[in-house]
Amino acid sequence: MNQSLIDEALERHIRPAGAGWAWIRDAWRMFTRQVVTWLVLVVLLFLVVLGIGLIPLGDLLTSLLSPVLMGGLMLGAHRQADGGRVDLGHLFAGFRRQLGPLVLLGLLQLLATIIGLTVLAVVALLTVGLQAFESPELFSDVTLGSWIALAVVSAVFTAGMVMAFWLATPLVAIAGCKPWESVERSFEAALRNWRALLIYGAVVLGSLIVATIPLGLGLIVLLPVLMISNYTACADIFAFATSPAADGDADSEAAVAVMEERPDEPDHR
Repeated sequence: MNQSLIDEALERHIRPAGAGWAWIRDAWRMFTRQVVTWLVLVVLLFLVVLGIGLIPLGDLLTSLLSPVLMGGLMLGAHRQADGGRVDLGHLFAGFRRQLGPLVLLGLLQLLATIIGLTVLAVVALLTVGLQAFESPELFSDVTLGSWIALAVVSAVFTAGMVMAFWLATPLVAIAGCKPWESVERSFEAALRNWRALLIYGAVVLGSLIVATIPLGLGLIVLLPVLMISNYTACADIFAFATSPAADGDADSEAAVAVMEERPDEPDHR
């Protein structure tokens, strides 16, 4: 994708706080148009991930292939937004389109997780101490400042991971961004749209709480909606233009997503 177009979109598409709710609302509307297909897709996704986990090096393969499978769902959502229909084949559309970059994205996420957890472990040893973890009764001797320092580092790591990989998969699968570029763009988009992201996060958290009340049955509906909302957020911020190539046809050389001209949004940063 043209670099200047992405930069221009990030400058122009700083969404208002209410966009966070709109992403969920639009995802719900897409879900209700093809309820059965989306439900089956999510079930198949978890079965595939479960199956991969049972083979040797399954955990590693799951980390590498998760963006590929999610990328296929993003292509399906993009197809549906274009007026077409998502089908079960979209689960594997990432294998036909952007396979290499999506696998590299999974590798980046795995490496970032390993590095982040290593840093957290070091901070935990420096603040709480190894003896406290070996003997939980010593936790009472750990100072409040040590717990606060560990909590702050954990929060920064979690927020950074969420922001960096939030929109990375649809940016690679649909927009054709390079893996590292997609991480950079996702982080920058999240930073510039932090108000909308906060509202989005609050709605997601509230929905998760409600969904788990009836024996977790609500998650059956909520999970596909949240997956679709990953697309609706990215499409809103980056103004994806739909294209018939969105069905994941590997033979298509045209860019699937370009930036549309939209009225400038006021920047309330």
